[in-house]
Amino acid sequence: MPAETTTPRLTEKFREALTYAAAKHHRQTRKGGDIPYIGHLLSVAGLVIEADGTETQAIAALLHDAAEDQGGKETLDEIQ
Repeated sequence: MPAETTTPRLTEKFREALTYAAAKHHRQTRKGGDIPYIGHLLSVAGLVIEADGTETQAIAALLHDAAEDQGGKETLDEIQ
């Protein structure tokens, strides 16, 4: 059984970033297939978390392609 904590490292900010990323990339798939693009973002965020990264770093992993793939400066302004 996994261990539990009374002070989770991921807060509401992470959930909000995940929801935002999922909405921004909802129609996007990985190159050459039908795999939803959000899977890539979750994988990168998972690597950050497993490497003992901070919540801010995990959020950056979720959002790392948002501006490039989904709206440029307008998206950057939304994220900030």
